[in-house]
Amino acid sequence: MVPDRLEAPRRRARQLLCSLLATGALALPAVAQSFSKSFQVSPEAGELEVTNKIGKIKIEADGSKVKIRAWQHEGTAEVVATQTPEGRVKVEVVGPGRVDFEISVPPTSRLDLLCFQGSITVRKHRGVLRARIAQGSIELSGIRSPQVEANSMSGNVSFVGEVLPSGSYLFKSFSGRVDATLPATADFKISAASGRGGMDLAEFPIVFGKQTDQAVEGRHGAGRATIRLWTQEGSIHLHRKP
Repeated sequence: MVPDRLEAPRRRARQLLCSLLATGALALPAVAQSFSKSFQVSPEAGELEVTNKIGKIKIEADGSKVKIRAWQHEGTAEVVATQTPEGRVKVEVVGPGRVDFEISVPPTSRLDLLCFQGSITVRKHRGVLRARIAQGSIELSGIRSPQVEANSMSGNVSFVGEVLPSGSYLFKSFSGRVDATLPATADFKISAASGRGGMDLAEFPIVFGKQTDQAVEGRHGAGRATIRLWTQEGSIHLHRKP
């Protein structure tokens, strides 16, 4: 039998615990819910579109299928993945909450990626690529694509890869840093503009046709590929692969 002098404090502790649980102040961490699905696509003409609200999108170029893995960490978000009769795979998040994606695709698939808040990462891709994010960064590495567009409103944009003859490459960030790392033999014409953050293009012996404190135009080699770098508040950096 519990003495009266101990029962009253224990009763108050139980009442406090019940109150905290009821109001959510002592909520237990939610277990991430997982999602997995794969689609057979044309290795040469596959297309993938991903729209996420909050979370990460990680794309790895590998294999002959589109393989999707996702984890819902909070909220009531659900992943919807469908394929059109033409073979285009569309992945979107319905409802509020954070979802993280890890997706493998055939290396030459066409990618269209959109995220409102989080990050986008793409590795070893060779197909046409478009990545857009409102709040967060974009990291592209091991890329060998004929057309790349990466646009962040408030985050860094980083590209490491090759530029192909007649290729088109656009990297933009309103308030973040823009970095492009290219082989020493890259052949391109470039236009770059930074409203306030400045530019560092010195690692390449660029022949400039226009050069001011905020904008430049020039070429390296014959200027076969086209590169455009732009930021309003951040800085621009062009690096040469060691």
